[in-house]
Amino acid sequence: MNKNLSFSKIFLDGKRPFLWIFGFGFVLYLRGLFFGFSYFDDNVLILENLFFLRDLSNLPRAFTTEVFHILHSSAAYYRPLLTISYMFDAVVSGENPFVYHLTSILIHLFVSIFVFIFFEKLKIKRSVAFLLSFIFLVHPVLAQAVVWIPGRNDSLLAFFVLPTFIFLINFLENKKLRDLWLSILFFGFSLFTKESSVFIPFLILFFGFSLSENKKLFIKTLPVLFFGWGVIFLLWFYLRSIALSSSPVPYTFFGSIKSILNNMSAVFLYLGKVILPFNLSVLPTLQDSILWYGFISVFLIIFFFVVSKNKNYWIIAFGIAWFLVFLLPSFIRPTSYVSDFLEHRIYLPLVGLFLIFSQFSFVKNFDFEKKSNLYLFFLIVFFFSTITFLHIGKFKDRVTFWSFAVKTTPHHPLAHKNLGAMYYLEGNYDLAKNEFIKAAELNFQEPMIHNNLGLIYMREGKFDKAEDEFNLELKVNPNYDNALFNLGLLYWNQDKKDKAAEMWIKTISVNPDHKDALKGLAVYYSEIKDSTKANYFYQEALKRGVRF
Repeated sequence: MNKNLSFSKIFLDGKRPFLWIFGFGFVLYLRGLFFGFSYFDDNVLILENLFFLRDLSNLPRAFTTEVFHILHSSAAYYRPLLTISYMFDAVVSGENPFVYHLTSILIHLFVSIFVFIFFEKLKIKRSVAFLLSFIFLVHPVLAQAVVWIPGRNDSLLAFFVLPTFIFLINFLENKKLRDLWLSILFFGFSLFTKESSVFIPFLILFFGFSLSENKKLFIKTLPVLFFGWGVIFLLWFYLRSIALSSSPVPYTFFGSIKSILNNMSAVFLYLGKVILPFNLSVLPTLQDSILWYGFISVFLIIFFFVVSKNKNYWIIAFGIAWFLVFLLPSFIRPTSYVSDFLEHRIYLPLVGLFLIFSQFSFVKNFDFEKKSNLYLFFLIVFFFSTITFLHIGKFKDRVTFWSFAVKTTPHHPLAHKNLGAMYYLEGNYDLAKNEFIKAAELNFQEPMIHNNLGLIYMREGKFDKAEDEFNLELKVNPNYDNALFNLGLLYWNQDKKDKAAEMWIKTISVNPDHKDALKGLAVYYSEIKDSTKANYFYQEALKRGVRF
């Protein structure tokens, strides 16, 4: 037995690939366990929603509620299994982010293992499957999906999509009906995780007719597959229509196609971050990103495709279809203003890219028995792991997160607005005010800016200016619950308590779960001796975790 062969055994024998992936990945992301919340969606999804998440009797309601359900005016995302994953975390961890981060890290480790299994099921050589799954594990562009808690949506999707295919391939190999039903079940899990899963059946049909080694069995199985998919789709469509009935977003077929075409240049942005991950950001936009990395990456991909021999064109076509099916839906935006292209959205599409790369000669011929290959493996892992380790530090707390967003995306009003909000929470009101003003200069109609400026002016005792800002906010964003509440708070501080109560009634008409408005109304009606209404709002506030 030569020395090189021993390395092959160390990495590839038996279940060792699983242990290497799990162990190395856990060490790489270990410090992420102690990160805080970023206050980029996680404050809404989790912190402002704990009264719902901590009560497991709400599990059924997760299927009839939009994911940002306490806002009643978000972008209308239907993600019940994401909500349920947060529910289990919240029961254990509450406001402590530790368990949320632990769950996200564990999902990534298992997905990386699933990538290895999936590639082997597609008859990709074991050493190549391990190489690509390990690079997937440590790739810097996926860090956001691992350490930014809301980024879990895409890793959770991969956690369900990959077994959908793995179990189907198992069925076609061993003809066990259990595997077929598990494949259909995991398709259901995928669909209830993210809407882009509606295209999974097309990928399965592509696989069955082009790559399956048992096409006759696949064809015989189609009626069962169509029946299972149909039942799941109808259930999903019905429950989704209930969940989104109060927060519709005007997506149309032609509007969606137009949005995809308008944002197609983002493909270069993502490809650049996959091949040359030097342009990382927590809030990337096309305006503030370097697309040359993408152009260079496309050139390299085309070059290696052309010079590679003995390619499996069906694998390549399947990889392209996979990449496009899971990436392009993320280009559909309800508005055309400042589209961000968050890095976690490349999580599942990256699997398709790696399928394409598996057919490049220098990848296809990779073998741990060759010293040059072994050194290349260590070099890539060290290089990517180092970048990943440094990059995840940008997610450690809310001020670091948004400071990095402003640094890398200076023309995005959201970055300045939210950095200002973090400064406000930290008590740095002058810095907060400066960031809010910068955000307003970039986009006067950016939601929440005028509300935030109103809070600053209210603290400074400039009540007239504060009232003007709150009214400006409500002109731009008439159903913003916090602006309604804050205007009521301003009136309360001016001893205009009847007007305050009027605004708080409007607040809970927009958001019945607004805890501060419920508490304020309980206090107001108690002061005017209306015990019936006081008791009602007192009880409603208690249900939502308010402490008096």
